[in-house]
Amino acid sequence: MSFIISESKKAIKFTAIIQHLKQFTTNILLNLKPTGIYIQCLDDSHCCLFDCSITKEWFGNDEDSYSVGIPKSIGINLSLFHKVLNARQETQSIQLIFDDENEDIVSINFVNGTGGQFNKYFELSLINLDVELLDIKLVDTLVDLTMITKTFCEMINQFMIFDDLLTITFNEDVIGLTASGSEGKMRTEIKLEDVKEYVTAEGVTLKQSYSLRYINIMCNFGKLSNELYMGFSDTMPMHMKYELGDNSFANFHLAPKIVDDDE
Repeated sequence: MSFIISESKKAIKFTAIIQHLKQFTTNILLNLKPTGIYIQCLDDSHCCLFDCSITKEWFGNDEDSYSVGIPKSIGINLSLFHKVLNARQETQSIQLIFDDENEDIVSINFVNGTGGQFNKYFELSLINLDVELLDIKLVDTLVDLTMITKTFCEMINQFMIFDDLLTITFNEDVIGLTASGSEGKMRTEIKLEDVKEYVTAEGVTLKQSYSLRYINIMCNFGKLSNELYMGFSDTMPMHMKYELGDNSFANFHLAPKIVDDDE
């Protein structure tokens, strides 16, 4: 049972997922299936849910690129996993090998590098995790927004001056964003010509508030995709999606904050 990430860009994306998930939780469960890998985790306060599906096709067309015959769940410490992944050099492939005879160990190898990049071989101890996966059902949204990831995330980084609350107001002509904290406030407007796609239900004006800290964490995954999809409704969590290619994705579901209308 194993999988290999040969493309450098995909190795960077996989490493970024593991790196930034450390802001959510300490350990994760890699759910390995014949069709691909699934990851789901909640942050410690249970207000933001991450789920990620990576299909077997994402790893490549070679049969050895993804070889999982029987479903298996692997518990692993994120901090240690990320430290190991950081030892990979630019052109090296990532190999993860799970030994059926020693289920307490995962082998992580960095191989096939060029120009003096030496092969490296690691073994990590796995951990037992009792995690019950949540059934995620996407519902119809009132607002769908697609933006260039860099543009949106740079704006959120500026809002982080106040590091508290982000309020987003949607109407048919403009998107208003206001960040507020105990020491001040920042406001901006996004014009429709500055977004890739903007769809609202007819006659809808929607106003929602979210934790800026969590929006910023979600933006830290910006290396995953050049474009960022977001969906909003008045009754369900905000949905943020990074497309990874080959029908693979990384999703976030963030619950809105309840605030007084005069805030």
